[in-house]
Amino acid sequence: MHAGQHWAIAGPNGAGKTTLLALISGDHLQAYANVIHLFGRRRGSGESIWDIKKQIGLVTPHFHAGYQKRLTAFEVVCSGWFDSVGLYRRCSQTQAEQARQELAAQEIEQLADRPFDHLSHGQQRLVLIARAMVKHPTLLILDEPCAGLDAEHRQAVLEQLDTIAARGRSQLLYVTHHPDERPACITHTLKLEAGRVAGVREHRLSVI
Repeated sequence: MHAGQHWAIAGPNGAGKTTLLALISGDHLQAYANVIHLFGRRRGSGESIWDIKKQIGLVTPHFHAGYQKRLTAFEVVCSGWFDSVGLYRRCSQTQAEQARQELAAQEIEQLADRPFDHLSHGQQRLVLIARAMVKHPTLLILDEPCAGLDAEHRQAVLEQLDTIAARGRSQLLYVTHHPDERPACITHTLKLEAGRVAGVREHRLSVI
C-alpha cells in the first residue's frame, strides 16, 4: 500500500483474508516466522508489538463479539488509547477530549453516556470504529464491518469510512464478501484464492 491508497481484500471463504489481517496486526503466530514489512520497516527489527499496534486501528466481528463490557460508549472509545478490551487506566484530559471529538466526528456524540451493552448492534459497531480511530492510526483494518447490520447502519458505517478516508490521516484495509458493501473511497482490490494472490484491480474513484 502506498500513501493515499485504500485497499479491499476479496475472495471466498478460506482464501486467507482474515489470516492476512492477523499477520499484519500481529495476532497470528506466523507473523513472527515470516518476512513482513510494516510502515516501511521490517518487522522484528527492534520495535515492540505495541509500537506496531499504536499505528493500527482494528474493527472485526470477532473483536466486536468479545467487547461486551459494562462501560459507556465514551469509555469504550477511551479504551482505544490503550488497545485494551475494557478501560483499566485513566485517560488524560487531552485524551478524553479527543475521544469526545471522535464521537462527534462519527456523529454519535449522543451515545457517549449510554451503556455500550444497551446499544443496538449497529450503534456498537459505530462506537468501535470511533474507538479504532481515536489515536488517528496510520492503518485502519476492517474485517466485514457491515456484517450483521441493517440497511440504515450499513449505510452509516460506509459513510463514516468515506469520511475517515477523506480526512487523509488513515488508510483503510477492508475485507468484505459483498461488493455493494464497500465504501466509495476504495482505490484497489486484492483478490485472494487459497492463500495466494489471484489478482489486483485499481478502481476509478467516485467523487466523495
